[in-house]
Amino acid sequence: MTILSNNCPATTRAMTCHAPYAYALALGEKREEYRYRETKYRGWIFFHSGLSTASDYAFEYLDMSAKDAKRGYIIGAGYLNDCSKSGNCYAYEFLTPVLFENALKIRGKQQILWLPVDSNEVAVFKSAWQILQTMIHTAK
Repeated sequence: MTILSNNCPATTRAMTCHAPYAYALALGEKREEYRYRETKYRGWIFFHSGLSTASDYAFEYLDMSAKDAKRGYIIGAGYLNDCSKSGNCYAYEFLTPVLFENALKIRGKQQILWLPVDSNEVAVFKSAWQILQTMIHTAK
């Protein structure tokens, strides 16, 4: 795994998931996320908690209330280590999960892995990178 640099790499991406799954990934309760397309990307991914409430039943497995979930925020990160075929989907395997103490508001995207598209989103990614860097280095 690569060591974090001081600056957020321009290739760093985010993934929008239904809120309970974003939290499960950031908490390390879920190590894989399944998508219908393969990715060659490897590196840090910010977990974005989507606005949908369709999967809120899954919060019971996290001992968390749906009312406590931040929706429309980057809530954590993980290192995308592998992407492998799994049935008719692809399993995105994450290592080193991190749940941020302070979530960052940003509008999610439909793309599986998305990049910031304007200066405000770049600023949020840079802030998320600083949080990630602090948490990873503090945990050592």
